[in-house]
Amino acid sequence: MLRKPTLLATAFAAMSTTAMAAPDAMTAEEARHLISRTGFGAAPHEINAMTGKSYADAVDDLLDGLATAPSTPMPSWVDDWDYPYAHIWTLDQTRIDLFYTNRWLELEDLSAWWFAEMAATPTPLTERLVLFWSDHFATSYGEHENSQWTARQNRLFRTHAAGNFADLAGGILRDPAMLTYLDNTENVKDAPNENLGREFLELFTLGEGRGYTQDDVRAAARMLTGTTVEDQGAPRVWLDPEQFDAGKKTIFGQTGRYDADDLVDLTLKHPDFGPYIVEKLWLTFVSDEIDEQEIARLTALWLANDLEMKPLLEALFLSDAFWDKANRGRLVKSPIELLVGSIRTFGLSIADGRELIWLAEELGQQPFMPPNVGGWPHGIGWINEATASARASALTYLTSEIEAAASADPSMRMDAAPVAEQVTAAPEDFRVGQIFTSYLEVRDPGHGYGGNFTLYDVGFAGQNWRSLSFWLEHNDAEDFTSLYLYTGDCTPACLTGLPSDDDPQWVQFEPWDGFTADNPDLTDADIALMQAIATHLPALMQQTENSKLYGPSADDPNRPIAETWMYVRAAQRFRADTTRQIGLHPGQLVTGFSNPNVLGLAGLSDAMRETSVQAAVEASYESRAVPVIPAVTYASGRDWLNALSGNGPESARAAKTVLALPRAAQGLRDEMYVSDPDALLRHLTLSPVYQVK
Repeated sequence: MLRKPTLLATAFAAMSTTAMAAPDAMTAEEARHLISRTGFGAAPHEINAMTGKSYADAVDDLLDGLATAPSTPMPSWVDDWDYPYAHIWTLDQTRIDLFYTNRWLELEDLSAWWFAEMAATPTPLTERLVLFWSDHFATSYGEHENSQWTARQNRLFRTHAAGNFADLAGGILRDPAMLTYLDNTENVKDAPNENLGREFLELFTLGEGRGYTQDDVRAAARMLTGTTVEDQGAPRVWLDPEQFDAGKKTIFGQTGRYDADDLVDLTLKHPDFGPYIVEKLWLTFVSDEIDEQEIARLTALWLANDLEMKPLLEALFLSDAFWDKANRGRLVKSPIELLVGSIRTFGLSIADGRELIWLAEELGQQPFMPPNVGGWPHGIGWINEATASARASALTYLTSEIEAAASADPSMRMDAAPVAEQVTAAPEDFRVGQIFTSYLEVRDPGHGYGGNFTLYDVGFAGQNWRSLSFWLEHNDAEDFTSLYLYTGDCTPACLTGLPSDDDPQWVQFEPWDGFTADNPDLTDADIALMQAIATHLPALMQQTENSKLYGPSADDPNRPIAETWMYVRAAQRFRADTTRQIGLHPGQLVTGFSNPNVLGLAGLSDAMRETSVQAAVEASYESRAVPVIPAVTYASGRDWLNALSGNGPESARAAKTVLALPRAAQGLRDEMYVSDPDALLRHLTLSPVYQVK
């Protein structure tokens, strides 16, 4: 069995400490070092292209080539309408199960896509930085199960990977995955939740125990109150003014009516800010031992450049320590680095990138699923008895059992799931993809009741809305029903001619006699939409009969209730009152999963039973494979050896291309391996020094 810690210690003891080569022309060995430290492995063509350049020119090339968008398109669902997470639980269990099954399939889509991007990207430093920030701002998909949030967070890291740290820090405080993961959705002025505020100081900016107190954590939590995820309609980040603590806060000795933006600004101006982030970058790219003087120098340079990342990275990669041979072979490859580095180095192709997800999970690093807010393990923490054996097995599999690239189709898409036949509607029809009714507030006898419902994926008169959310209010004494429309998710704008409620995001739809005359801003389009809503409201409410409906009571504020008949009765009264004022809608109501992709329920139709749903899931799974293909591939080990440049024995050149540290001469064994290049590559990857960079 491979006993990694002992072998690593032996490798470290054998490291050379000779002086650096002249910086005006890199050797192939130095090119390999730069490429592998700033990317994933080092392929022969990459080494050949970099050899002979000066350190400065090579680093400039790396930084100039950084990208803010991936070269491999993300799955299309990433930018579909946001799924109605807050409402799915009101549906029947089959639809709920299918919804979350689809989300986990999308997580696999996303993970396979990221592996494909890491393998094929022309700017591997971009992906190394995305991986770094994904670990630094660790957020686990398993805590929120929202695949769109996870994908967009990955995009946030890529957009700001080498940009300004202030933009990235501010962005993460408005990231729905992070807000949910660290419970800021529960952070309200009357009961502040400190989780995000604490981790922002401790793990994301200053570092544990550096320049802040528990009082500062409390103040940070108050500054973040009310920053939450709206669950009315489609989820979005917003500041709830009723839950924001607008009072004065004292943080780092300064007092003011601070908010989330002030938290970022004050923290990044703190005299102790900087070294913690620089140390993490040092440990990632340079050495496993901190050089305090270098950290101080690099921090001062970073601050002088207003926290722009490129000047810091340039200084880091041009430091003497980065090029010092004593620091080569000191950093242990993470599982993702190990797998993607092997693919890029040897030009391997994988027909189904989901295999890499499973391999990475076996090695302890499943994409988008760090074990806790502290991120994944680091350095020697990756190596133990179990993972050492698993690494050897994974590398043996990669280099001997994966089919060649010829079998992979790069045009395959991860989002090719079968979908139900879409329902069609005429322009004059009122189309509703799904109605969600989840809450009913029954008051004392004679006082009526109120409740909320949301129409999702609505189409009418050539317009399409992601959601229309309503509060229904029925007065028993007057047998009168009113509707209040939430306009926050109504894009393009709708019913803007109706008067606003106390909350400017809500408008009143109350069919009193003469209400159209009292609201002269109503357009013909507004009145037509109001007709459609009122005319078809009873039929829509009847479809909620089997919904899971909750409401308050004296002993349980979230008791399940089954009184949807109240909704139907109120809807009938509303239809009667409204049509008396503005008439009936002449078109038809078209319901069902008219656009299942935007609902997150692809593959479902109303007629499907549990068995057919299972069949649809299996068919979807089979269709979602995505190939992982690096820019340059090799059909055989011999082709790979032939791509190596330079003189000397093939085995020696292969070892210099693959290994961070020199190995002892193999003599007759090398000659035998060269006659079997595939065996040589397996031999090199199973060498203990292949685990380090």
